[in-house]
Amino acid sequence: MGVLSIIVIAGISVYLCLKFCLYLYRPFWLSKAFAEIEKIHNGLLADVDKDIGSAEENLKAWRSGDKVVRDFSSEDDLLKRINDTTAAKAHEKEVHEKFLRLRERFISDPKKLSESIVTYRRYLELKLHQCQGAESSTRALEVGAISFDEWMAEARETMIALEESERKLDALLS
Repeated sequence: MGVLSIIVIAGISVYLCLKFCLYLYRPFWLSKAFAEIEKIHNGLLADVDKDIGSAEENLKAWRSGDKVVRDFSSEDDLLKRINDTTAAKAHEKEVHEKFLRLRERFISDPKKLSESIVTYRRYLELKLHQCQGAESSTRALEVGAISFDEWMAEARETMIALEESERKLDALLS
């Protein structure tokens, strides 16, 4: 009986010590997680800004009479690309603002805060993967390495995962 009570007391002590250490480490983990999220978000916005800049340069080249740009696209296509990319950037900022509101709302609720962190990080990583993989997928399609159906299936899967992450963020927000 004496050995059993010593084991129980030691187990409870270890559990309480572990809980205390996790409680002390939580602010450091949160600051690290928020810093990583900001880094990924800024990288994503940099990619979007680069895409907008590229489209604006192509539009300037088209207007100046560059034969190569005029052969491959029209002014309307270039303007549409600029507008679509600008709308995508605004959407990314809107989703980031949702996360910031969740961060403020759940700062004292660790379970919901961790769920919002994981969900938003997954969203950002999917979005970054989508932006980086779009060019390589398009080139693979051009050279015939993948079929159009495979290319569309991959794009659909990514969009479904992104929409699911956004729905989770919206559900947490409401």
